Amino acid sequence: MLIQLQPDLYQLRSFLASSYLIIDGREVCLIDGGFLGGMKLIKQCLSENGLHWSNITSILLTHGHLDHTFNIAEIQHRSSAKLYVHPLEQDHLTGTHKYRGVARACGLIETCGRILFGFQLPTLDQTLTHNQNLDIAGSIQVIHTPGHTAGHCSFYWKKHDLLFSGDLFATGHKRTFLPPPHLNACPEHFPASIQRVLDLAPAGILSNHCNLASPQLQRERFFKQFASAD
Repeated sequence: MLIQLQPDLYQLRSFLASSYLIIDGREVCLIDGGFLGGMKLIKQCLSENGLHWSNITSILLTHGHLDHTFNIAEIQHRSSAKLYVHPLEQDHLTGTHKYRGVARACGLIETCGRILFGFQLPTLDQTLTHNQNLDIAGSIQVIHTPGHTAGHCSFYWKKHDLLFSGDLFATGHKRTFLPPPHLNACPEHFPASIQRVLDLAPAGILSNHCNLASPQLQRERFFKQFASAD
């Protein structure tokens, strides 16, 4: 499903996870690459806006799990897009991260999924640092939000006072929650990451695992769930 959220922003709801497409004139930025069905949605969005694969210039990766990275190598093959990734995320991207405890289940899921779906490793072009300002779509600020993974990043789009929060949390029907324990590589970092978002206090938040709630409603749910937590 393709949903236009702003004149220059689209949500691409592929299987299991959403990704986001930002249009800045003739340049396109993707927040993650989506999963099964994602390439068709990207092509549809580009076509409806008179754009082509070659207009995709950047891909900002929230983290390296398969449902966010599956299409990136193919997108890079069709475009000149550069991939931006936090350095602590490289072993997740390559599938070599050593998961601990219950999170070993995540490692097994990742390994099986990469084999089953024929995952191709994308090219990493640029590394990210916390508070870095990227000259993309006006200005996008990198917010390092580990917990789900060590190099997990959220991206703050200053133009719309909007945070793309990746898998920091998920939101469904009237509920907002952290990812399940077996999917989190370093959950001890969640409190500090959540506090970073609370301190930033964006006008809207967009999770990669969400229902059709608006950015404003997702933000409201996030603050209701976590701002009052001890």
